[in-house]
Amino acid sequence: MSKHVFRGLVVTLVAVILAFVTAAPVLAADLRSEDSITITAGEVIEDDLYVAGNDITIDGTINGDLWAFGSTITVNGTVNGSLLAIGQTINVNGTVNHAVRVAGETINVSGKINGDLIAFSSETNIRSQAEIGGDFLFGAGNVRTEGLIGKDVKGGGNVVTIGGPVDGNVEISVENLTLTSGANIRGNLTYTSEKAADIRTGASIGGATTRNIPEAEKAAPFAGIGGKIVGLLMVLVTGIIIILIAPRKSATIADTILRKPLACLGWGAVILFATPVAAIIACFTVIGIPVALIVLALYAIAIFLSQIFVGLFIGRWIIGRFRETDSRGIMIGALATGLVILTLVKLIPYLGFWIGLAVALFGLGAMLVSQTSKTGPPAS
Repeated sequence: MSKHVFRGLVVTLVAVILAFVTAAPVLAADLRSEDSITITAGEVIEDDLYVAGNDITIDGTINGDLWAFGSTITVNGTVNGSLLAIGQTINVNGTVNHAVRVAGETINVSGKINGDLIAFSSETNIRSQAEIGGDFLFGAGNVRTEGLIGKDVKGGGNVVTIGGPVDGNVEISVENLTLTSGANIRGNLTYTSEKAADIRTGASIGGATTRNIPEAEKAAPFAGIGGKIVGLLMVLVTGIIIILIAPRKSATIADTILRKPLACLGWGAVILFATPVAAIIACFTVIGIPVALIVLALYAIAIFLSQIFVGLFIGRWIIGRFRETDSRGIMIGALATGLVILTLVKLIPYLGFWIGLAVALFGLGAMLVSQTSKTGPPAS
């Protein structure tokens, strides 16, 4: 029964996604997963490129989209499509002819982006030689812009420094805003902050400057905790049922995160981001609409289940340091331990989103990668 429960859910989801991917020529793709991946100068990839690894370097040309997931991602060459990257450090030094969507610890842009730049990070730097043809949208701790931004700047951050030209408007929420002498905002400046902006001599603002004072927080310190507890209990009850039905498969999926973390991360990213694209493409045909709805339903279920397997992995890793964790009772205790830890960590400001993203990536990837495992922990 366990075999059909998991394989039926995961493989059906992935099969439907891949069916759309392989059926549409525009979604032809080159998939690579290694510790170190380099596309050398002069090398040309004619399809979309999906890469997952520790160190990723793109010196050549990608004539489709580039999807990259790793620790350090560096794009020195040319991407004629869009770039989507998730990693610790992301460097965009080359040319991207469409949009760039990135999430990471540190993001550095010194190249040319002809579309929008959307960045979620602890730190984002747009160097003086950088050119962004579209909007710059961000959610970050620290942001510094020195290069050209061709349209608007919108987002929220802790410390934001604007030191270069902005051809459009600036609309941001910040704690500290500085406009250096090199800042040249040709549109309006609208910012929300408890502190007045530090606008230095030489900075230029072509339109109006408006400062909004943020409203005082009215919510209690633990507002919303009830909903989180209910959510935790829902996931825990579902996980207990799955463990009682399929203990061996549950343990195999959880252990896959430890055994093959990069593969889980890479394939999890493909599932997480490719599924909505596949569903949208399906909606362009009448017969594809019900299939798209089924795919999205399975997608939501898979994301929900990802919490269970990541929580079980964390709990088994902790408890496994002291005793065996193969019995159903111990696995349920491990699941509860892991889910409580995840819930508490998600309460930390600015960290909840990243933890949720990591849980989805590793959980979805583990459900797929584990299907290739021929052995697993013994059933209890």
